[in-house]
Amino acid sequence: MSEVSLDDLPAPNVRKHKRGRPSAIWIVPILAIAAATALAVRTYLRAGPTIYITFASADSLEVGKSDVRYKNVPVGKITDISITDDLKQITATVQLSRGAANLAVEDTKFWVERPRIGVGGVSGLGTLLSGAYIGVDVGSSTTKAENFIGLEKPPGVLHDQIGKRFRLTTQDAGSLVVRSPVYLERQQVGAISELALAPDGKSVEMEMFIDAPYDRDVTDGTVFWNASGLDVTLDAAGLRLDTQSLTTVIAGGIAFGYRDPDHPGKPAAENTKYVLFEDRPHAMAKPDTVSLPLAIRFDKPLRGVVQGTVVDFGGTRIGVVDDVRPGYDPARGTFYTDVAATVFPERLGAAYAGLVSEGARTGKTGPEMLQALVPRGLRAQLRSGNLLTGTFFIALVLDPAAKAATVTPREGTWVIPPEAGGADQIQDQVGDIVSKIDKIPFDQIGTDVHDATRAASTLLGHVDHDVVPDAKKLVAQAQLAMAALREGLAAIRDNVAAPDSPIQQSARSTLEELDRAAFSLRGLADYLKHHPETILRGRDSGTEPH
Repeated sequence: MSEVSLDDLPAPNVRKHKRGRPSAIWIVPILAIAAATALAVRTYLRAGPTIYITFASADSLEVGKSDVRYKNVPVGKITDISITDDLKQITATVQLSRGAANLAVEDTKFWVERPRIGVGGVSGLGTLLSGAYIGVDVGSSTTKAENFIGLEKPPGVLHDQIGKRFRLTTQDAGSLVVRSPVYLERQQVGAISELALAPDGKSVEMEMFIDAPYDRDVTDGTVFWNASGLDVTLDAAGLRLDTQSLTTVIAGGIAFGYRDPDHPGKPAAENTKYVLFEDRPHAMAKPDTVSLPLAIRFDKPLRGVVQGTVVDFGGTRIGVVDDVRPGYDPARGTFYTDVAATVFPERLGAAYAGLVSEGARTGKTGPEMLQALVPRGLRAQLRSGNLLTGTFFIALVLDPAAKAATVTPREGTWVIPPEAGGADQIQDQVGDIVSKIDKIPFDQIGTDVHDATRAASTLLGHVDHDVVPDAKKLVAQAQLAMAALREGLAAIRDNVAAPDSPIQQSARSTLEELDRAAFSLRGLADYLKHHPETILRGRDSGTEPH
């Protein structure tokens, strides 16, 4: 076979094709890339700072779904939820929008908004459909921050609310809680925004917010009192029921007013501190500037006297009992009760002022003049305050005829001896009556009455069997005699005397008298038959026999 060279091969025929248009299928990815790029650019341009909020749990929060809202306007979204290193809390990563960058300041508050039922009403019902979201209360600081501690509940007062904050201190908050209402003239004008135990643990401190324009009604002469529950008073004036609203009955509330409505005072500055009184009467009472310890030793155990029992002097409440301590006297072998109270003598008004004035002339103080009333008959009595509730009060009475009593004086203390009075006096009188009744010989009296009854029964039986029949016979004989006499007189009238003669008239009168006598005897016999006991004890004041 001979070899073939490249020169022997035919020349190739090369044809040049024209370049065509791109396929339409490439339009879709190109558009997708363009849209993704635009979305990325838009997201970058709209993205704000990233913040981290720590909550106790992630209950109701979802990544990519739960929003961050300010005034119910979305300003961010949760992009991640992670557990903290100590495994006790969670951290929600939030991507804020660029327009919400000013929210990320150090005093901004965040909380999870979900359905809640509280004293202020029902809130967060919209989250039942849209899901829970993070609420925001923008702070007033200018310092940026990215780490925040979330609140478990919405704050009581938002930063953009117009009004003033005031501070209150009380020994017992009762049923008051955050968002409990504050009332002026039974109209809600604010709410409690914070409530916590004082650092010393002996009192409760709270903050309240009064909305404008009512914040100007809080003055230096304003007094606050706890308006929780029902104020029920039962006294000689009747039953009184007082409450601010149904909300205060269920969850408590605060009310305020003025001791002198004609001079309310000047508007108070923000964060002014006030004392929260337990009720309206205590808030409206004139402040006591002079106090005096009072000591009373009762000679027996007391029931119904406790801390807070009223001490009354002449109808004026001048103090309350602080302590009640039972004791034993080995020398006498009896029990006693020591009552310690605090009284405010200035509540006696002009009476105490007169004692002070009199003491000034003799060189004695007001408390010394009060102690000098004991030799003049000042005594302490335990009296019933209300029969329905069984409460008592201690009454200080001035009795010039009181028995002489000696007390052991104590420096700086008003010591008063006790005296039976009120319930004790009634009890003693009842005891004396019962003792006298016990001395009555009821057995002997019963025996004597029984014997007298038996004798009366015997006598009445004799009257019924002997006297009454004889009386009936006497009446019958009298009737026969009258009939014979009537017949004789009739004969005389017909045969002897004329109708108008004196003899006829005399005879007629005699017959009438005899007829009345017979009628009376018949009535007497019938009465004795039915009431034989009148022979012994006489006739009563009833109807005469006829």
